[in-house]
Amino acid sequence: MASHAKAIQYEFGALTLDRISNLPINVLHLILERLPLHDAARTSILSKTWRSTWELQGVLVFDDVFFSHLASDVSATISHILLVRSGPLFKFHLSIPLNLPVLHTDMWIKNISNRGVKILKIFNNLQTSYRMPSYLFSCTELTHLTLDNCILNPPLGFKGFCNLSSVRLMYVMITADMSFGTQLETLDLKYCTGIKYLGGQFKCNSNIRKLIIADCGKINWRWFEYTRNVETLGLMFEKRSNCRRKIINLDRVVGNMPKIQVLLLGGLFLERLTTTMENLTFLQLFHFGIYDLGQIQSFFALIRSSPNLQNLRIMLRPGLEEYLQLPNVDDVILGQIEKVDIQGMAGSRSELSFIKFLLASSPSLIWMKLSKSVTVTDPREELRILGEVTRLPRASTTAQIIWN
Repeated sequence: MASHAKAIQYEFGALTLDRISNLPINVLHLILERLPLHDAARTSILSKTWRSTWELQGVLVFDDVFFSHLASDVSATISHILLVRSGPLFKFHLSIPLNLPVLHTDMWIKNISNRGVKILKIFNNLQTSYRMPSYLFSCTELTHLTLDNCILNPPLGFKGFCNLSSVRLMYVMITADMSFGTQLETLDLKYCTGIKYLGGQFKCNSNIRKLIIADCGKINWRWFEYTRNVETLGLMFEKRSNCRRKIINLDRVVGNMPKIQVLLLGGLFLERLTTTMENLTFLQLFHFGIYDLGQIQSFFALIRSSPNLQNLRIMLRPGLEEYLQLPNVDDVILGQIEKVDIQGMAGSRSELSFIKFLLASSPSLIWMKLSKSVTVTDPREELRILGEVTRLPRASTTAQIIWN
């Protein structure tokens, strides 16, 4: 019998050689990485080569797709897959299914903690937050960490990870002082509690280049004294309580970021901004109220401080059908803006007045994309809005209006 590499099969009446099994082992691993895990596991029955490749596969993704194809016991299946692994583990992704005992997840994380795992993603679908076991803090080679609906309780004296460069936390509770290490470049926090314990992350040698904080409660503004390497900043607040304090500190925050290129803001008010952001090319505003004079003033303060802005994206929040006349902005020219994306258009007078200003002040504009609000359901209303927008004068003779 011919070897598996020369195996033949009948296809449309012709003999076909198995050319895939002869590929280099690194190529076979790339093939397995691109297959859903249940399909990748099936390749182990094809031949000794494929079985060996599967057992050495360093990427394991137990996501919703995997569980949707799983007919047998969840814990036994995952435990078996980890048991037959004979090599290092590069990436481990787990979406914890409902009704799975915590003991099993703890055991799996213990298993991978000494496998040299570099990318760890845990998404918890349980109703209660999953307390990450102490084994997590033994993953010394970890470079990327993503946690959803978990609790981080670092052991006493934990000094941080040696190689961690990216951390993304969603609905995570931090219970004690900790740092993710001096190599951290991306810190993305959304809907987290206990971020006050991350003060040790912000020191004079901070290497953070991307910082996102969204709805995480009170922020220690002193952190931003050590963020001079930040190139992307996101600060989003749904609630408008204590806004005056946020205004005062935002000027100081941006002033300590000379390299900032991307700015994402939501729920913040800014009466004035003295810092000029020479490198800022992308600005995105969330929950922006066209009808809110405070937010309009904040917008123009940002625009005046961003002479090289090229991309503007605004997500409107619903408001009263009141007309708000724009302040005197005859001195504002958006000379570098090329792309504008406005989402949530309802066609109010205030919105049209705002768009009129943008079109008339942007001589370099390539396109403006307008996405309708969910409240606009009548096709005739869509035509009215689009008709009014297309009749507005434009500083750019080549600018296109895209209606979505």
